[in-house]
Amino acid sequence: MSSRTYEPYSWIERLPSLEALRFFEAVARTRSFSEAARRLHVTQGAVSHRIRGLEDALGVALFVREGRRVELSEEGLSLYRATEEAFSALDRGLESLLGEAHHGHLMVSCSPSFAIRWLVPNLAQLREQAPGIDVRISADDRLVEPGRAGIDVCIRYGPGGSLSSAEQRLCEVQVLAVCSPALLTGEFPLLSPADLASHTLLHDEVLKDHPDRVGWAQWLAAAGASQVDPDAGPRFSHAYMALEAALAGQGVALARGILVSRDLRAGRLVAPFPLALSTRLGYQVLSPLRARPNPIRSAFVEWLVEAVQRDSNELAARRGR
Repeated sequence: MSSRTYEPYSWIERLPSLEALRFFEAVARTRSFSEAARRLHVTQGAVSHRIRGLEDALGVALFVREGRRVELSEEGLSLYRATEEAFSALDRGLESLLGEAHHGHLMVSCSPSFAIRWLVPNLAQLREQAPGIDVRISADDRLVEPGRAGIDVCIRYGPGGSLSSAEQRLCEVQVLAVCSPALLTGEFPLLSPADLASHTLLHDEVLKDHPDRVGWAQWLAAAGASQVDPDAGPRFSHAYMALEAALAGQGVALARGILVSRDLRAGRLVAPFPLALSTRLGYQVLSPLRARPNPIRSAFVEWLVEAVQRDSNELAARRGR
C-alpha cells in the first residue's frame, strides 16, 4: 500500500491566479490587448506579459493573432466560457451573501459628466417615483462591469455592443453648439456659424479618437464655416468642464443634448444655431448579464430609461419649433 498522502484539493495549486484569469477574461471579452489594458488601467505590455505567462503555464495558445486582430483559439474559447461561468457564479454567490446588507441600496457607476449634468439633478424625481431606492453614485471614467466591485448598474457613453452585460440604449445623441445668452448680444453677436471665428471654441476630449465622435471639425464642416479654425481653443478632459466654461461665458461648446437639456430649458444656456448632428455613439445602461432578479435594479433602470428618453424627446421637440 502506498504511503503517499492523498491531498483532496491539490488541484487548486495548479489553477492560474485570479489576476491572470482576470487579464485573460478582459482580452477575450474585448478581443483587444490595448482595450483590455485601458479597462484594467495597466500598460499593453503588462497585459501581453500576463497572457504569455498564462499560455506558458497551461501549455496552449489561447489567442490567434492576425496583425492587430485577436481571436480566441479553440482552447481559449473553452477557457473563456469556463471563466465567464466561474466569475458569474462568484458574482451570484456574493450577491446572495451580501443581499441583506445592501437591501434597498443601489450602486450606480457613471461618468462624472453624466452624474453632474443629468443624474444628480434628477434624483429628486427618482425619490418621488421610487422612494425605496437608496442610490449611491460612483462617478468614475473606468468601465466597471456591473455585478462586480459592488456595482449594480453602469451608465456609459460610447458605441455600445457589450458582450458581457445586458445592455439597453438610453437615447440617440444629438451634438449641438451651446453658449451663454450673453454671447448673443455682445461685441460679436452669434448670428451665423461664421461668427464663431470671433469666439473661443471649447473642446472636450471624450472619445477623441473614436471615428464616430462629432467634434468641432465635423460640426463646422456641416455648418459650412470653413473659415473657422476647428482646432483653436482650450481642451477639457470631461464634458462637464467645457460646459461650465460655456456657462461662465468663456466660449461656445459642443454638447450632447441630454447633458444640457435642463440648462436650455432654464435659459442658462442657448443653442445659437439650429444645426444638431447625430452620432452613432450613445448612452447605454448596463446590468449584469446573469444575475438573480433584483426589483430595485429593475425599478431604477425603468425610471432611468423613461426619464432620459423624456428629456431627449422634449429637447428634440423644442428644437423643432
